[in-house]
Amino acid sequence: MPTVDTSKRTTALYREGRIRLRAEKICRLRGNRLGSALDDWLLAEKQICEEEERAIDEALEASFPASDPPAH
Repeated sequence: MPTVDTSKRTTALYREGRIRLRAEKICRLRGNRLGSALDDWLLAEKQICEEEERAIDEALEASFPASDPPAH
């Protein structure tokens, strides 16, 4: 039986929940018109992925100095 990485599953469920909430917000901002659920989901997914990528980039920048310290 294959093992399941629960941290990956938890992360995926967390991301899916964030996307769902964002898609609902997008729908409300559009006036709750029917027929655009997939477009709302895809836009929300794109926005969440971009936010995650920015956060990773910012964390990497903060964890590494801009340049190496001078050699002695």
